[in-house]
Amino acid sequence: MYDDILGDTGVAKDSKTHIPSVNMGYWKDISQIDPEKIHIANQAMFKLVSEAAMFSEKDEKVVDIGCGFATNIKYCLDKYNIKNMAGLNISPFQTNWGNHFLKQEGLSSKAEIILGSATDMPFDDASIDRIISIEAAFHFDTRETFLKEVVRVLKHGGVLSLADLIICKPKNPFQKLFVKSIMKALYVPAQNVYDYEDYVKHLQKCGLEILHIEQLNKEVTIPFRKWFWNRPFSVFFKYNLLWSLTGLGFMFAKLDYLHVVARKK
Repeated sequence: MYDDILGDTGVAKDSKTHIPSVNMGYWKDISQIDPEKIHIANQAMFKLVSEAAMFSEKDEKVVDIGCGFATNIKYCLDKYNIKNMAGLNISPFQTNWGNHFLKQEGLSSKAEIILGSATDMPFDDASIDRIISIEAAFHFDTRETFLKEVVRVLKHGGVLSLADLIICKPKNPFQKLFVKSIMKALYVPAQNVYDYEDYVKHLQKCGLEILHIEQLNKEVTIPFRKWFWNRPFSVFFKYNLLWSLTGLGFMFAKLDYLHVVARKK
């Protein structure tokens, strides 16, 4: 289903490397005027999430859930001494592309993307040291099921570093229309539409100890909207971003964006 909706859309490719990324970017101190800055913001998001994961040389297994085209995996392997890393992706297209990309980059001995579901992970109980995930959990059916799986597969003391978009509950009929637009375009289950306070409750209910949680609207969604709004037509035709399909829904619905660092108790 995900490939039917997404395929290879939703992809911003760097004009020099042609390497795709699929995240809105972390825009702190980055201008939204230059269209190519999206790729710098993408890398800044990778940096934010990976640093917070607190990778250690003792880690035996690190997993990127909803890993897209393996661009974050490459970032982590380039920056950290990670011995064994896996990506998990439900999209056959992205899985094949990502594994080919890792092979081209000479990283296939250290990392592999596995085709599978974030809500039914193909990993043993208490087998993973660190989990990272960037802008994927809002797709999962459901996010709470994903969090329960995180707790199952993490070792005791294992860490989750998660960046996630929140589509908030609509407060009026207009917001309801916008939210429906986003849900359809981005494949967001209705059970995943809730506010920050409920998000925190789900984390705690699943048995995760919150080490750090930060709302990043000012650093992510607001500047990304500005970047998008400066070039709506080029975003669609040049970058072919899936976000362009959400139209007014993405631009005007109430959104939130979280960076969460949590530990299995």
